[in-house]
Amino acid sequence: MTTAEDVEAHDDEHSKPVEQTTIFVNNRPVTLPGDHATGAQIKAAAGVPADFKLYDEKGKPIGDDEVVKLKPDERFTAISGQDVS
Repeated sequence: MTTAEDVEAHDDEHSKPVEQTTIFVNNRPVTLPGDHATGAQIKAAAGVPADFKLYDEKGKPIGDDEVVKLKPDERFTAISGQDVS
């Protein structure tokens, strides 16, 4: 049986803000403050040039202004946006 006190204690655990999240960009660890960041913030923290394209682990492109909810150890790939053909 779950009591109101159990629910409150459970809610408190999940409502605490995350201080930082470590993700991977091109297999390199990158630590960001909090658990949300824009594509531009992720690239900047990883030292990736601003004109690179950023993709999540499913291959979905992440726009510079798009806010992403970060998960620990989540993987992103940054690829040159220049046409090399």
